[in-house]
Amino acid sequence: MLWPDTETSGAIRALWETLAQMGIPSAVHTHRLHQPHVSLAVAEDLPVQETLNAVGRVPTARIHLSIEAAGVFPGGILFLACVANQELLVEQRRVQLAVSSLAVDPWPHFEPGAWTPHITMGWPLTQAELAQALPVILDALPLKG
Repeated sequence: MLWPDTETSGAIRALWETLAQMGIPSAVHTHRLHQPHVSLAVAEDLPVQETLNAVGRVPTARIHLSIEAAGVFPGGILFLACVANQELLVEQRRVQLAVSSLAVDPWPHFEPGAWTPHITMGWPLTQAELAQALPVILDALPLKG
């Protein structure tokens, strides 16, 4: 996972809170420990210590994050779309390759070339909730960090 800098994380948390105050399911509705992040690899199971050893430091170099759009995955999953710059794509590919032999049932949409870099905002949202949430999210963009 990649974590945005403090300022960008704060802006994302503020959006989560705004959605929650509107009664829209957001990351705040989880265990309240959710951190803004961009997932680089996801599987049903990844052995923690072996994965940490294989991946090493994440990221290996500073990555510029630019969020300029919002989107919706099937099932009403609202997300912030991160620009897939070269730095981000290289890091995701490095991490994905490092964990490929360790991953049990890896999620195919995290494979290099199929991955959409994003930060999840809320789920599962109805069409009415999406219609309320999208203008709020779009008014806060772009975010850079």
